[in-house]
Amino acid sequence: MTVKLIVARHGNTFNKGDVILRVGSRTNLPLTQEGIAQGLRLGENLRSAGLCPTRLFSAPLLRTLMTCEEAVKVFNVPFSIEQLDFLTELDYGEYDGLPETDVLRRIGEIETATQQPLVTDAEKLVEIGRTVLKRWDKEAVLPKAWKFLQPRVDSLGNQWRDFSERLIQTANQGSVSLAVTSNGIARFALDILPIDAKRPDSVKLSTGAFGLFIWNGKYWSLGDWDVK
Repeated sequence: MTVKLIVARHGNTFNKGDVILRVGSRTNLPLTQEGIAQGLRLGENLRSAGLCPTRLFSAPLLRTLMTCEEAVKVFNVPFSIEQLDFLTELDYGEYDGLPETDVLRRIGEIETATQQPLVTDAEKLVEIGRTVLKRWDKEAVLPKAWKFLQPRVDSLGNQWRDFSERLIQTANQGSVSLAVTSNGIARFALDILPIDAKRPDSVKLSTGAFGLFIWNGKYWSLGDWDVK
């Protein structure tokens, strides 16, 4: 039996020229007009790929629910969305809602706290923080500053595996499920793949982009990643 799972990231929540903030589970922003357009393009991309969702899942946040709603408009059929807490973005604690430059600087400070001589140049700290976050986006390695997130991060692989098993157990032949989530959560969907499966060069999903997983009756494979 073939089952397909589409994992999508929500659309933009900031306009060009806005101060970009670190947005986690505490910040419940709606989509911008561009974010709404990204949701529609997501649906168009799915339709072009011959992927018509039969089941919808979303985190209970405005940005993910709105993206899900926009994406399925192109199919012109009624849908209901099941909200799942595990799809909710990470809780970045005191970093949530801070300008991204401040987040990068703080991450850089903690990464270099034991170095001698101590790094004090703000621009250098921001660049170090940016390098650390690139590793988070490429390899899902948490910055030292976010080690408080380790328990949640450690649980996400199992939560995705449990979710994917549920899809298999309850799906009909040709079932296509769409799960809309956030950047910090989507990357761990890759944990449903076999250990020896080929992974994308970066685990990050762009805003409004999706990845496709295919169950062939024995194991999941990755059909595509970061499609936008």
